[in-house]
Amino acid sequence: MVSFDIKKYWHRWNGETVICMASGPSMTNEDAEYCHGKARVITVNTTYRLAPWADIHYSSDHDWWNLHLPEVRSSCSGELWTGHHEPIAPDIHHCPYHKPIKGISNKPGIISWGGNSGFCAIGLAVQFGAGKIIMLGYDMNDNSGKGHWHGTHEYPLRKDFNFSKWIHHFSCAYRDFIKLGIEVVNCSRETALPHYRRAELREMI
Repeated sequence: MVSFDIKKYWHRWNGETVICMASGPSMTNEDAEYCHGKARVITVNTTYRLAPWADIHYSSDHDWWNLHLPEVRSSCSGELWTGHHEPIAPDIHHCPYHKPIKGISNKPGIISWGGNSGFCAIGLAVQFGAGKIIMLGYDMNDNSGKGHWHGTHEYPLRKDFNFSKWIHHFSCAYRDFIKLGIEVVNCSRETALPHYRRAELREMI
C-alpha cells in the first residue's frame, strides 16, 4: 500500500473542479462520457466501469477491492485509492479515514468516514485542493429498486443502505464546505440529499 505523502498529494489539484461519480441508480454512462476531459474525475466503487479513464478510482471497502482489483488493473488508467485502515495491495494509495470525525477533515493525510465510499471520495477531493466539487450518482435513496446503476453488488459484498445516517454525515459536511470556501454542487439526476445546491451537469462544466 502506498501511504499518503503530504508533500506530494496535499492540494495537488489546487482550485480545480473535481467530479465525484458515485454508484447511485441515477448515474449514467451519458453523464460519465460528458465529463471526459472536462475536469478531474474520481470514480467510486464499480463506477470505474463507466469512466475507466478517470484520474482516481476509489473504494473504502476491503472486500470490494478483493473482488474488483484484477478488473480495475486491466481496464483502468488513473490511480487507485482507499481509506481502509488495513493494507490491501502495493499499488493502492492510502489516505486513511477517521470514523469519529464529523463533517469534512481538512487535516493533511486524514479523511472523514461518513459511512460510505462516496463521502470519502469527496474528502479525498478536499485533500487534493478542489475548488469546486460536482456530485453525480449521489442519490441517497433507492426509489428505483436497483440499488446501484449497475444493480446489486455481487456476493459477498454488502447490500444494505443506511441513507439516513449518510445524509446526516453530508449535512454536517455542508457547513464545513462553507467555512472552507469549497463550492459543492449536486448534479445527480435523482437525489434525496438536502442543503446542497442542485444543478444540471451541463450547466456546470
